[in-house]
Amino acid sequence: MKIDVKIIKDLAENIEKFNLNEITLESEGVKLVLKKEKPVKVESIQVQQPVVQQHVNVVEESEVIEESKEHLGEDFILAPMVGTFYRASAPGNPNFVEEGDEVVLGETLCIIEAMKLMNEVKSTRKCKIVKILVEDGQIVKKGDKLFVIE
Repeated sequence: MKIDVKIIKDLAENIEKFNLNEITLESEGVKLVLKKEKPVKVESIQVQQPVVQQHVNVVEESEVIEESKEHLGEDFILAPMVGTFYRASAPGNPNFVEEGDEVVLGETLCIIEAMKLMNEVKSTRKCKIVKILVEDGQIVKKGDKLFVIE
């Protein structure tokens, strides 16, 4: 049997046309088998990396105190980064601070989660929390006002 490239091409087209997995052609002692490639199923192993909590206390002067027309003459604690604002360390835990609380320098006020890292926002001085301006679970941008303080 003489193998003609056109025959092979026609057989390959029939595999697709009729949704076949394999075609076998035997003639004069020659056997031709065309098989459709099956997609290889690659199993991936997912390794769960441990969650690392990083406590960052990066504060620039311009981020600590800012005047606003809305709260003229009042001081603010600002968001040091973009992320999700949380008032407590975990659901069901007590909030770090409430309106009316007196806080000391370095006391944790809230957490901002950014890229799965929990970043504590700490007080930069002794003050009183007058008003909490952000809702729990709200996305904040760098520089957003979080707390009115005095």
